[in-house]
Amino acid sequence: MRPSLAEVAKQKFDVIVVGGGINGSGVAREAALHGYRTLLVERHDFGAGTTSRATRLIHGGLRYLEHGEFGLVYESLAEREALVRDEPHLVRPLKMLVPVYHGDARPGWKVRIGLILYDLFSFRKSLPRHRAMPPRALDAYEPGLSRDGLTAAFTMYDAQVEFPERLVAESVRDFCDAGGVAINHVAAVRLLSPGGVLRGLALRDERFEHVVEVEAKVVVNAAGPWVDQLLAGSDGERHEPLIGGTKGSHLVVEWPGGPQHAVFASAKTDGRPFFILPWYGHTLVGTTDLRSDSDPSNAQCTLDELRYLLDEATRLFPATPLRREHVLYTYCGVRPLPWMPPGTDESKIPRSHFIIDHAKRGGPNGLLSLVGGKLTTYRALARMAIPAIKKHVAPSGERVAARSDDGRWKMEDGSPQSVVDGDPLARYGPRAREVRALIAGDSSLGERICEHNPDVLAQVAYAVEREHAVTLADALLRRLPVGWSACHALDGAERAAAVMATRLGWNDEQRAREIAAYERELRETLVPVDALGA
Repeated sequence: MRPSLAEVAKQKFDVIVVGGGINGSGVAREAALHGYRTLLVERHDFGAGTTSRATRLIHGGLRYLEHGEFGLVYESLAEREALVRDEPHLVRPLKMLVPVYHGDARPGWKVRIGLILYDLFSFRKSLPRHRAMPPRALDAYEPGLSRDGLTAAFTMYDAQVEFPERLVAESVRDFCDAGGVAINHVAAVRLLSPGGVLRGLALRDERFEHVVEVEAKVVVNAAGPWVDQLLAGSDGERHEPLIGGTKGSHLVVEWPGGPQHAVFASAKTDGRPFFILPWYGHTLVGTTDLRSDSDPSNAQCTLDELRYLLDEATRLFPATPLRREHVLYTYCGVRPLPWMPPGTDESKIPRSHFIIDHAKRGGPNGLLSLVGGKLTTYRALARMAIPAIKKHVAPSGERVAARSDDGRWKMEDGSPQSVVDGDPLARYGPRAREVRALIAGDSSLGERICEHNPDVLAQVAYAVEREHAVTLADALLRRLPVGWSACHALDGAERAAAVMATRLGWNDEQRAREIAAYERELRETLVPVDALGA
């Protein structure tokens, strides 16, 4: 279970990682596996920021090819293959239809060359190669697709991670199993760096306003689009900003008569690639790409972005127009991309990732900041961080040996365990048996949280006991998928809160506060159309 901040303050660490998204949790896990005494802190909850606002794809970055980022494409495709292999309960192959129309920013010949290169860069892949789709096959595959100006159509494969929040949860769990200490709802408020040498961080419990100082020799700033906020006012703040993020908005829709398969197309308005994806029984439409200079915490889909996505989706499927009333909710996040001068075209901003050593920029010795990064490459970025950490501190412990050669944790018999699809516990992979053990000990935990979703109360108990969930929103939005469903599991919030109350000592008043806080976070995160611009 989650430790208290007072318990954390009694310990000394080699490394503190600030930011519990996919990149921060990945770096913390890798550091712990290499023998570093590591603390992972997250201001809100693990996976609550950019990670949960993504398009939920594990992809090689087909469009990066036209900007010459060949190394990133090669790395991304290798990481995609590894995640499909190592995390089959979370990362699944996704077949996508790529239609090309007259007047598109990328004509058919250019798309075909890009797809050929994409296949060549992933020559060891297990996923099928791209294929041209003839008109007759297209008629059967996606009959509602517009034929007006259609010049070519292809199929290609990438992968989808339906719930990247679970990738984070597993990474944090691996980290703790390797001896790491993780604590959420704790903010880094001040760097401790007297004399230009990093000594640690001042941390504040966001729920109880308690502030402590924690010693460490290295701090890894993995705060995503909030990287510059952590540096503000410190001697790690030098030169221009590090992050110049762009925001991406998405629509989650119920689209009667809409597409039955994933579609990857170029927007007519601005030539930007966008996706229409089957997701969690709904359809996900996105994304936009706009410069964002405001606080990433306040990022929200605008009415202009809503119209853009509705219009582009309808252009592809005009017989069944996508309308406002089909939108269940919107969500929006900010990509932690490198800072570029104002006026730079968003599509020209590099998608690569790198690590800043602030000692080389006049900052304190031992401070590192991560810039860029995405779901697909989080493990590669984590491996990149280890040599940077080693320049400042040697591990105080031994490398953890309970790790298999390809990076996966092994079962007792040395092999991964498979889980039957359709089971709500399938997304736990080998650890599904731990959730089932809770049901075996208390049959009431086998009951559904709400009538609209298959997830059960044992998952809530597991989120508290093994995955650091301390609020109802932690459990229902970031350990389980039910908060993202059409009903948001609101009719099961009382039952879920009761399970958490017995484990966290909540009284009736606290339970009521948690339910109210969950409803408030839903309104702020999964924003319905009627609330846009409010």
